[in-house]
Amino acid sequence: MIQLGEDKYIPALKEMWKLCFPTDSDEFIAFYFDKIYKNDEVLIYLENEKPIAALQMIPYPIKIEKAIHLGGYISGAMTHPAHRKRGYMEKLLKESFFVMKSKNFVYSFLIPQEKWLFDFYGKYGYFEAFPVNERQTITDYVQFPNNPHILRDKSVNIYTQMKEVDINDFYIIYSRFLMKQDNVVLKSKQQVTNILLNFFDEKGILFANDWGVAFVYSTKEETFIKEFFSFDDEIKGEFLKTIKEYYQQKITILNDYSAPFSKYKGMIKNLNETAVSATDIYMSMMLD
Repeated sequence: MIQLGEDKYIPALKEMWKLCFPTDSDEFIAFYFDKIYKNDEVLIYLENEKPIAALQMIPYPIKIEKAIHLGGYISGAMTHPAHRKRGYMEKLLKESFFVMKSKNFVYSFLIPQEKWLFDFYGKYGYFEAFPVNERQTITDYVQFPNNPHILRDKSVNIYTQMKEVDINDFYIIYSRFLMKQDNVVLKSKQQVTNILLNFFDEKGILFANDWGVAFVYSTKEETFIKEFFSFDDEIKGEFLKTIKEYYQQKITILNDYSAPFSKYKGMIKNLNETAVSATDIYMSMMLD
């Protein structure tokens, strides 16, 4: 039997999550069910009153050219290991299409966690989308000349914890960069807040000002910029200079939207026959 989520099933869903996604920490699982999980967005397959499979349909606006439509992000799609290969996920997916259409969703999209899942979801009308651009390793920053026609404070602020960030100001800046993309998955202020909370929990450091944003992680050997926007090349150079000086090691931009195409990281399905099909959609940091 398929039904919407209920609070009484959350402990069982958490245990199933641990089995299905063993690399996720207890802290992330607690965070997900506290901040992301919503009963009315979740479908659960029950057997003998116990959850054996589930998925969540998280609403996101998707801008395709100049139009904005609702898309349902499939998150936490899981089947208990003891009940796999019996068609439960197929039934949940088909029910999710019905539910999302009833809510006027135009698209459904997801990020397969393993390569073989691209073929699995392809059977249900999903096609590859959301390009990842070639990694660009930065061994040194480039200092671009000052633009005499633009007067602005180029200093880059460094944030190491959530309480340092003015979420209202940051959301305006971040959304401005997203809206500049032709095709893009947009986010609500609460969704951006949740991303930042998880980002800082995972020891990320945010570099930002009115003219740029960089989400940065670091290991002992290398610094990774997971997402990076800048107003122009001069600002990009200032950000790279600041990040380089902060970490004192090489920098790799993991998803430089100006670099050559490498692969698709996700999939999308049209829920409406009249919907525009698009593959070159920018999808920035997500929670799953």
